[in-house]
Amino acid sequence: MAARRVERTVTTTTRETRATSRIADGAEEVEPAPKAGMGLGDAMGIVTFLLLVTALVLLDMYLGRQYGDASMFFKS
Repeated sequence: MAARRVERTVTTTTRETRATSRIADGAEEVEPAPKAGMGLGDAMGIVTFLLLVTALVLLDMYLGRQYGDASMFFKS
């Protein structure tokens, strides 16, 4: 014998409540939370910039001590 299909019936009094009872089955759209803070790429850019500026200053300091007039910032 074929199995009978049992359907769930919702008893409502108006069309509006009948329509909302079909829609509200838990499939609501949720917006993703916005990212807080900086990402890895932003942090790497800042660190790289700071390291390059530090290297430039240290190289200039070394050249100023060794050669005197060859430095932009440091003179001996």
